[in-house]
Amino acid sequence: MLRVLEINETQDLSYVRCNWHRLWESTPGATFFQTLEWLQIYWKHFGEGKLLRVLLVLDGERLVGVVPFVVVKEPTRLGKLRVLTYPLADWGTHFSVLAENPHETLRRALQHVQMTPRNWDMIDLRWLAEEDLEVNLTSDAMTEAGYTPNPGVWKETVFIDFEGSWDDYLRSRSPKLRSDIRRKLKKFDQPGRIHLERYRPLGKAAGDCNPRWDLYNQATSIAEKSWQGHSTTGTTISHRPIRRYIKDCHVAATELGMLDLAMLYLDCKPIGFCYNYCSDGHIFGLRRGDAPEAREHGLGTALTAILIRDSFERGDKSLDMGPGSFEAKRRWMTRIATVGRMTHYPMLAPRAQILRLKHWLQTCHDRKTGRLRTALEEKQGPL
Repeated sequence: MLRVLEINETQDLSYVRCNWHRLWESTPGATFFQTLEWLQIYWKHFGEGKLLRVLLVLDGERLVGVVPFVVVKEPTRLGKLRVLTYPLADWGTHFSVLAENPHETLRRALQHVQMTPRNWDMIDLRWLAEEDLEVNLTSDAMTEAGYTPNPGVWKETVFIDFEGSWDDYLRSRSPKLRSDIRRKLKKFDQPGRIHLERYRPLGKAAGDCNPRWDLYNQATSIAEKSWQGHSTTGTTISHRPIRRYIKDCHVAATELGMLDLAMLYLDCKPIGFCYNYCSDGHIFGLRRGDAPEAREHGLGTALTAILIRDSFERGDKSLDMGPGSFEAKRRWMTRIATVGRMTHYPMLAPRAQILRLKHWLQTCHDRKTGRLRTALEEKQGPL
């Protein structure tokens, strides 16, 4: 029979590090953001005012699942609501439990939440992959644990799938983009003129974990000179409030063999970067930036094209370009993926019920305007 052990301090998780990594390796599509290393870094920098609830699911003495929850106070027009959710906080686009049997693990974890004092106003499990929604994994687990799941769309993200060859991909692009790529590459893609350095260390276990601060500092410098240097969102790699977090993640990703940092040089001068995390051939694009001179020469297109071509040559599987800026990404993408959510609004929580109505009205508006008109939504019907 499965039992649950709840941990509320990240330092208390260190003793399960090896088993956590074992479950990470057995979880399809697991990302850098699901490692214990990332969770401890995230909590160190952003844990203030939040409650950590990591649920370890055991079969006897054997760890068979990890369900990292966090209770976050989120502002609404109704006041602050305590939301039980995953700890991703939009740093990535997908999150899931780590488990040999994800459905049983999540069901048992949610039963534990049901049996403990309620320190949340609403359950909102976000960043669900399309595969989760298609097989009703989270929905069924919530139902069996005694909750009423309300499916929804959290965001949408853009993917490039590296199927076939670079030439196949190029033929699938619009004539205008093909012409633009060929013209830029013909002009700049010459020995000694333009060069892409892509650093992807194997990790500490393989004795390959040089953080390459030279490349990191070049990327930060470019970000400061670009629009990112003036951004007030606090999410760019050059933004001072998150620099320590990004640097800690940089070291951890390097040691885990999950860093993918690409730097484009023109006449030996760094003019553009793509800062990514990768695992099992799947890449997540965290941030990218172009120096002013790169925009003058139109080298943003060249950087993206050379990066994609390099991924085809390496045998990568996919690149998640992230949500937002769809118009700029549309010409590169091979598909748009829904990032789902499953929400439970307690009947005895009036503010949560009002928020449920608001979410339903927003969904109706999104469908009417076509903002989130996806095949998945049409399949699921009204929320």
